[in-house]
Amino acid sequence: MFPLPALEVLGVDESTLGDDIRALPATAGVEIHSAYEPDRVLFVRSDQYNFIKRGVPALFPQIGYFRGSPEEKLAHEWTRVRYRSPADDAKQPIDPAAAAQFNDLQRELVLRIANANDRPSWKPESFFQRFAR
Repeated sequence: MFPLPALEVLGVDESTLGDDIRALPATAGVEIHSAYEPDRVLFVRSDQYNFIKRGVPALFPQIGYFRGSPEEKLAHEWTRVRYRSPADDAKQPIDPAAAAQFNDLQRELVLRIANANDRPSWKPESFFQRFAR
């Protein structure tokens, strides 16, 4: 759809995973943004919430944009017109380079976590700390 200038990462401030993902894109020229629409509480309305309820820190990264940019307008229009509609099919416009960069960042994150000495943990001030076991 468009190049990868940023990642919107739901839950980025809740656990050490946020520190991990923030450490990656500095060399890739990608900024990390927290939830663009926090009032929608998407972090607890998505698939990773089942892990969270069991005390497992999680993130929800997705391709982001800069506020006021043409990419923001395009992303909102896609959500309004296509997301979870008959128009949401396999013929979606994608930017292959952005998709590859997104996948590379996810791979780097997984490797960073797998090679760390400690498991990811909730930050003490996180609301979700209450689920830690």
